Amino acid sequence: MKLRHIKTWLIVCLLSLSQPIPAASADEVRIGVLAKRGYEKSLEKWGATAEYLNQHLPDHRFEIVPMRFDDIQVIVKNRLVDFVIVNPGIYVDLSVKYGVTRILTLINELSDDVSITKFGSVIFTSSANKDVKHLEDLKNQRVSAVHSTSLGGWIMALRELKNAGVETWDLASLSFLNTHDAVVNAVVDRETDIGIVRTDTLERMALEGKLDLHQVHIINPKRYNLFPYAISTPLYPEWPFSQLQHTPQQLAREVTIALLKLSASHKAAQKAQIRGWTIPENYQPTEYLLKQLELPPFDTPLKQRLSDSFKQYWYFYLPATLMLLFLAFLSVRIMRLNRSLNEHKQNLLESQKAQIATFEQAAVGLAHISPTGQLFNMNQRLCTITGHTSETLQHTNLMDLTLSEDIALVTDAFDTLRLRKQSNAAVQFRLRCADGTLKWCQLTLSCEASCDIENTYLVAVIDDIDQYKKLEEEKQTAEHQKNLILKLAGDGVIGLDSEGRHTFVNPAATEILGYPIDEMVQQDSHRLWHHSHPDGSSYPETDCPILNVLNQGEIYHSKHDTFWRKDGSPVDVEFICTPIHMDEEVTGAVIVFRPVDYIAQPTE
Repeated sequence: MKLRHIKTWLIVCLLSLSQPIPAASADEVRIGVLAKRGYEKSLEKWGATAEYLNQHLPDHRFEIVPMRFDDIQVIVKNRLVDFVIVNPGIYVDLSVKYGVTRILTLINELSDDVSITKFGSVIFTSSANKDVKHLEDLKNQRVSAVHSTSLGGWIMALRELKNAGVETWDLASLSFLNTHDAVVNAVVDRETDIGIVRTDTLERMALEGKLDLHQVHIINPKRYNLFPYAISTPLYPEWPFSQLQHTPQQLAREVTIALLKLSASHKAAQKAQIRGWTIPENYQPTEYLLKQLELPPFDTPLKQRLSDSFKQYWYFYLPATLMLLFLAFLSVRIMRLNRSLNEHKQNLLESQKAQIATFEQAAVGLAHISPTGQLFNMNQRLCTITGHTSETLQHTNLMDLTLSEDIALVTDAFDTLRLRKQSNAAVQFRLRCADGTLKWCQLTLSCEASCDIENTYLVAVIDDIDQYKKLEEEKQTAEHQKNLILKLAGDGVIGLDSEGRHTFVNPAATEILGYPIDEMVQQDSHRLWHHSHPDGSSYPETDCPILNVLNQGEIYHSKHDTFWRKDGSPVDVEFICTPIHMDEEVTGAVIVFRPVDYIAQPTE
């Protein structure tokens, strides 16, 4: 279970322990407040409002319950609060799902002379960031917002980005930091490029001494009459004060009347930094915004979204499908590097097929790479191969990770694409890992034939073939040693398959029998040199002890037998025939023999 889910259920349990039934008791009223700037800030901001209601409605005891974005659905669903103060986007979602009803709208205090029931979103960057001036410049930038359900801290800005032709997948990264202060601090500390918060956040942090407004630059600035705060979007209705479906109507009316009487000079209003409350605003603009973006509760069913997406963006899916097919081809090619690893490669292929749908979960290292070798936008597999974190690789050139002896090979692969010789290139090279060890890798580069290669990125596929290389070297060494042993052996060595045909013959065997190797391989052994008894009579195959070894699977040792040379002369030999077993079956045999002097039997 994710950490945020654990925190959510802890909140539910703690609230439930203090109350034996889901709803609050008659004299205890809970007001859930979205903690947009953190738990402590919410208590500090709205605690005076609870005290105000306690004074005006002494028959009830009001309590503020700060709510994180991810907690709201669980708390409202389980009726753990009676009223909520949330942003309009969350209110619309709760009204559709749980019957939450607005009773008041917040009057925000912009200055001593100006107050308004509208707010918006501000998109900003560090004043030191000179690369971003317009919304279109947000492509390939790191963006941080408050939460996916935060109206001012994300949703309003999302609409402006889409209108400017910027989609979420165009961003280098998108992170949600849960509080407005965290987003502002991330931009100032250059941990992210772009920040999105609700209007008045920057100015309030400046008044608190937490921000110098000269440190930030507003993107897509707009101006509205009597609205002095920095803003990048249209204005939408301010936060509503809403009652839950189980809340008694009489209690809701009493709370409404009390809050309408709240003056701007009262401690509760000053602590909340508002001018008070007014009759409910029209939240249809917010509802239309959520419908336009297909966000909850107006999100389109997945099946319909996929169908519409395929129809509208088929030209994006076609190259993606070609890339998936290309990756599948690479998987097959890797499997053929060494047949002895067939089982391991089958598991690898199955893993790739299961994960290949997403870039981040690919079974091979994937990265976008510039024509000069600069890495960016890589997946986790590449980090695992190199031993470096993604943050480190973002500032690393592939040539810096390549063994100096292999740099020329890698450079040639880049030149192949740069000079338009091919649309893809592959090379095997040694990569230097974070711990200093060397690892054999397969690098495959590709690009679209029609793209401007100098002003775009290449697709790099980097796979770890170190194990395959080592096994290949071990196999070659073992094969060389076997051939050397057979070549230098003084005894004749002959290998047979299950049918008695020659599979290999060493030089000593050819010298003894007088046959060239090419006249023996794949020929029947019994017919070639074991066809007759010493007296020249035919030797039936049914009586041949060598063939019986293949049939019975038992070792046979003869101190005296006759083999026949190519010139027809017999040679007396001593031999041992050993069966070859595989999976409890005899698949062949090995014969080791040597000539012996014929010793005449003594006569009687």
